[in-house]
Amino acid sequence: MKMVLEKYIQNLFLWKEKNEKVKNAKEERKLTEAEEKRKKEYEKIKEEMLKKGYEEKDLTVGVVYANVMAIVTAIPIIILFFLLYCMTDYPFHNFDNYLIRIIFVACFLASIVIHELIHGFFWGIFAEGHFQSIKFGFIAKYCTPYCTCKSPLNKYQYITGCIMPTIILGILPCIISLFNGQSMLLYFGFLMILAGGADLLIVYKVLFNKSEKKEVLYLDHPYDLGTMKFEK
Repeated sequence: MKMVLEKYIQNLFLWKEKNEKVKNAKEERKLTEAEEKRKKEYEKIKEEMLKKGYEEKDLTVGVVYANVMAIVTAIPIIILFFLLYCMTDYPFHNFDNYLIRIIFVACFLASIVIHELIHGFFWGIFAEGHFQSIKFGFIAKYCTPYCTCKSPLNKYQYITGCIMPTIILGILPCIISLFNGQSMLLYFGFLMILAGGADLLIVYKVLFNKSEKKEVLYLDHPYDLGTMKFEK
């Protein structure tokens, strides 16, 4: 069963030749001044790593493709917590209270910013330049904010920074709702797990993109979703 599950995840998230074509077909967009600056900084770091004998591998994903596949990665987790909540005696609340609607929407909007700040906080802890290595941006075309780290990180440092927003804002509220019966927390957790679906997608790709090399580092892409893998 474990082998079947691992094979399924690999087939779903490694995107071999046909899926790489989808990623490579993503539309080019005009970079902002800040993104152009980060691109130059990235190219400089990349050049230094290539001189040290590292090989580069692209693990980025297109924004549209990531948003679609994010649903695939998030839905199983949402279904799990939904079933667990159904096993409790707690009721499901609705949004008939106007004040609750306002608070819920306000929390959701605030969480969009908080999500990226959590990325930056954890990557900033691990990065060589700490929080000076963290930069934020916004892809206006897709209304997508993002956080990027310009320092290379090892696998588990990168994964930690990548997945923590989903754990803190999504999974943790769902777990709390199982104990206190606040279904609004459950709903909020569902939204945050969906919002972190692209992050889960990248984590899966990093985890299942195995390497036989001894040294493997991940350098966050300066403006695209995902990371670049350097190994030697």
